[in-house]
Amino acid sequence: MRYVSQHMGRQRFAGWMLALVLVLVLALGVSGLAAAGPSASYDYPDTLQHMIDTGSLNVLKQFPTKKDGLTGYLVRHNGYTTVIYSEHGYLMFGPLIEPDGQNLSKHYKHKYKPKPEIGKAIDNLDSAHLINQGQKDAPRLYVFADPNCIYCHRFYSRVEPLVHAGKLRLTTILVGVIKPSSRGRAAAILAADHPAEALQANETHFDTQHEAGGIEPATPSDTIATALKAHRRAMAKVGGNGTPTVLYRDQRGQWAARVGVPPADWFKAYARTNAEAQGT
Repeated sequence: MRYVSQHMGRQRFAGWMLALVLVLVLALGVSGLAAAGPSASYDYPDTLQHMIDTGSLNVLKQFPTKKDGLTGYLVRHNGYTTVIYSEHGYLMFGPLIEPDGQNLSKHYKHKYKPKPEIGKAIDNLDSAHLINQGQKDAPRLYVFADPNCIYCHRFYSRVEPLVHAGKLRLTTILVGVIKPSSRGRAAAILAADHPAEALQANETHFDTQHEAGGIEPATPSDTIATALKAHRRAMAKVGGNGTPTVLYRDQRGQWAARVGVPPADWFKAYARTNAEAQGT
């Protein structure tokens, strides 16, 4: 791509070339990836149209770029949202870098990426498989967590005192993605007579050295297996690409998401701010 800086590092160039190879494979119809939905009707380049027709990717947005003659597309590909480009019939994957070094691909992705419907994703979950802890009238957090995730364990260590004190309400949405035993441990927690207590036991006896939960795995029932799949889909919909993914209300009262463990002071500030907003 001519608009890419000549000072691009070897790793970036190698990644770009690998992406081009991937495009050629997809264009030949080798990939069997599922499309995310119907693309809008545009006069797409032949190669891109072929990829759409074969279900290799789905176009979410077409847009002009700063470079004359270069068209950008926000696409859903292999479960991820990315930006690709076309010029004179050629299709290109990889970062678009301005002469001043700005990554335009990152800018375009942020600008055109659809905002996740977090509230809708939460509402569509079966409440029977959500684990609630804390007082019902306390400011609420949701977290997508894996029972083998050491960062989730650190998350719990920070939030638990505030939940115990009645200052926060926590709803845990279990997923089983990190290790082979993750799914079984999540199933054991959800199948327990008291899931909140089972979750607490998993964290109390968490093996930090081996990054393993403290409860024995179990074979998931069909119902629980279905619930865990739904939880993974919901996590992807809200933009979660790892655990813990925390869902919270921002300063405008709108749902937002963040991946990773927030600082300890963040929890205290969130509890205080939302308690004041609720008039408690």
